[in-house]
Amino acid sequence: MIGVVALAVVLAGTQGRNDARTQSADTALIRQVDSIFAPWSRTTTPGCAVGVDRAGVPLIRRAYGMANLETGTPWTVGTLSESGSVAKQFTAAGLVLLAMDGVLKLDDDISKWIPEVKALGKPITIRQLLTHTSGLPDRYTLHEVMGRPAGEVDHTNAEVLDVVSKLRQLNFDPGDDYEYSNTGLIVAATLLERASGKSLEAFTDARIFRPLGMENTRWREDHRTVVPGRASAYSGTLMTGFRNDHPFTRVIGSGGLLTTVGDFLRWEAALQAGTGPWGAVRDSLERVGRLNDGTELTYGLGVGVSRWRGVRAVSHTGSTGGYRAALARYPEQQVAVALLCNLGSINPGTVANRVAALALGPALAAVEPDPAGVPVEPSVLAGLEGAWFAPRTEEVLVLSLRNGVLTDSVETTALIPLAPDRFRGRGSAWTVTVTPAAGGPVRLRVEAPNTRAIDFVRVERPRPDSAALAALAGIYRSSELDARVRLFVTRDTLRLDRGWDRPVSLIPLYRDGFSVGDTGIFRFERDRRGRVTGLVLWAGRVRHLRFDRLNGS
Repeated sequence: MIGVVALAVVLAGTQGRNDARTQSADTALIRQVDSIFAPWSRTTTPGCAVGVDRAGVPLIRRAYGMANLETGTPWTVGTLSESGSVAKQFTAAGLVLLAMDGVLKLDDDISKWIPEVKALGKPITIRQLLTHTSGLPDRYTLHEVMGRPAGEVDHTNAEVLDVVSKLRQLNFDPGDDYEYSNTGLIVAATLLERASGKSLEAFTDARIFRPLGMENTRWREDHRTVVPGRASAYSGTLMTGFRNDHPFTRVIGSGGLLTTVGDFLRWEAALQAGTGPWGAVRDSLERVGRLNDGTELTYGLGVGVSRWRGVRAVSHTGSTGGYRAALARYPEQQVAVALLCNLGSINPGTVANRVAALALGPALAAVEPDPAGVPVEPSVLAGLEGAWFAPRTEEVLVLSLRNGVLTDSVETTALIPLAPDRFRGRGSAWTVTVTPAAGGPVRLRVEAPNTRAIDFVRVERPRPDSAALAALAGIYRSSELDARVRLFVTRDTLRLDRGWDRPVSLIPLYRDGFSVGDTGIFRFERDRRGRVTGLVLWAGRVRHLRFDRLNGS
């Protein structure tokens, strides 16, 4: 990797395909960056724009591929694209500004402005909304359960708030855990509007975008609005063909920001310099959250805060429909990287990291390899095979031996043995520890950044016969979502009829527990006589969602 020296450049540039302001940049750096984007640097593929600054001075402004395949419009550094979840930090910054104005405090109970949450019976703070510790279940899964999946049905912030108002149970008590929640940021955006008396667009434009010269940045309040210079979004590949994948939604605050790489980097330059209010805003955003038990997170207010290869990184990625984005700042090196793409198969975090590695050069520590692992008796590994259930979260871990390697069957992650009773996921930071309890069953404890440890107990994999499956068939209703699911049996398989999509087969995980495709896990509940009375859904960002079995079904 090469080091990069800050370059004096002419600030009067163009909105051309590759900005003239950076033509004097290190040509070796440009060639290396170009090589990263070579797969998308064609007139037949969607593409990207990328920008790199040091201390607010442009080093790289490059664009690749097509912004619109139908019209033959290429990407330029001035092309507008959608930010996905990178937008969360702007909602958070708006609330920080209101706190600096004395209008609110970040540790206020949100029910002062959002009385719709009072039925949940648990106080939630503004800070918990912004750090994903509120316990609010994620809106994407809730809409799917309601038969109104994102991408098929148009939604608004008001509809999301209406769903929240009908909830009676959180994923967990506020502050007890971390679970990424788009719902929380939508509620935060609504709170900002009610506290300020202005729309999210009007407030952020007046207080953030215009003061910083972010003239090309706006919220996608209505996806039907004509926006000149906006990239279209796509899924697919050159081999399979590309399809339009436009975000069919009016939800904003959690995402939905239209911008350019140049505007992204103006924002990062303001935070880096810290002049005016921006130093205080930066410090608030970068203050990481803490759980009730003292666990420190690697997430602040709408941004991740961590160390990457030895350097401090403040970053976020985003995806909505086929749009992909990443924005990262490395404060100690005064380097910032912005990325916008319009193809869903692009991993924005991976691509942005590759660009950052070029810009940071020798400042980065070597990539830490996975540990080699220690020998473990095959019988010990075989003894850990099977299904493990987490009573607190409702999730299931399935371990299997594949060519002598213990593997998480759901994530297909190999576990590296650090000791006979301790393992680490390959390429990850999560660990599994075997914890025999005195006089009790063996447990697995899974630990990872940004979450409480999760304890799993072994559960036996069942083989239910047709009669057992038939006893589970019927219609179940969630009173919170006013949503119904129908289960039926065919060919000795229990299936979910989702109505709006093809049926999904349920795979037995443990007694009364079934995986439901990519939806999650159903756990059936019974009364004292063993009769099925309902089921509970675990779907990652949604926990403990109960459905009651309807009489006669």
